[in-house]
Amino acid sequence: MNLSETFDQLGANEIAEFLRLGQEEHLHLDFKTVSNANLRSTDDKRNLAKCLSGFANSSGGIIVWGVDARKNAQGIDCASAHNEIAPIKLFVSRLNELTGEAVSPIVEGIRHKPIEGGHDSGFAATLVPESDSGPHMAKLGEDRYYKRSGDSFYRMEHFDLEDMFGRRQKPRLSIILDSRPFADDSTIQDLHFSFRNLGRAIAKHTGFIARLENSRIEFTDGNIINVSNINAGMPTVCHNNDIGVIHPNRIPIHIGSVRIRRLIPTANIIIELTFFCDGSRSETLRIEVPIPHQALPGWTVGEVWDQHHGAIFMFPS
Repeated sequence: MNLSETFDQLGANEIAEFLRLGQEEHLHLDFKTVSNANLRSTDDKRNLAKCLSGFANSSGGIIVWGVDARKNAQGIDCASAHNEIAPIKLFVSRLNELTGEAVSPIVEGIRHKPIEGGHDSGFAATLVPESDSGPHMAKLGEDRYYKRSGDSFYRMEHFDLEDMFGRRQKPRLSIILDSRPFADDSTIQDLHFSFRNLGRAIAKHTGFIARLENSRIEFTDGNIINVSNINAGMPTVCHNNDIGVIHPNRIPIHIGSVRIRRLIPTANIIIELTFFCDGSRSETLRIEVPIPHQALPGWTVGEVWDQHHGAIFMFPS
């Protein structure tokens, strides 16, 4: 299970288990308490900045707010007591407000969520992904660079910064999936695919493969090919570009479209999509394409997917 999946499944039961078992902090998990929900305290803000910087400059991690960690008999920091935050909705709102100010440059993909106990009190969790665009400086009065080592954050030394600034720059693809209804037939949709490059280097040898459930492919256009015949007949499309490049300017590059028909008109279309390019990790996501009349207007769903998985899912307004 990756960090994003762990974050999605984290709830009150999991926190109760942390406390019952004395869960140890580790490379990807940190417990924090706060003095008040409005995050006005200088120490609270610095803690936030330090955590975001440290996890982003390392391999990512999850912060659980409202759990006190103390050293056990072996000298390891473990979950020892709960210190629930109230009002929890205000606290998560403040986390969202301060995230853009807490590190420089901004870390893309940070997520916060409340884990409510009752009467607007409870815990919160923050997911900090590993960043390819660092190093990231902790701000909010800290103005230092941090990394995660074991169960602690430490100030980065000069050689650490030299190493990060000297890293080979990498591309980072994001995929945009634009779902459009076809005429007045709600069983048919056009899916338009685009790439954009959020990284620092040119993206070469780009491509994707998408497997579709509850679908029949009517036709494809652009640089997208129907390859269902090599996938045991399961509706599958792919795109490969070994010639062109995508520059790191965040401008969407249209790839092509696929017209699909729902086999069960009342059920969502499921897309398992993997996209990739040379010099970057492949990304896989599972997307549910809702029935057109159930789609929320504008970018409501898209903004969430862009933060979580490097993808945007657009509905027409």
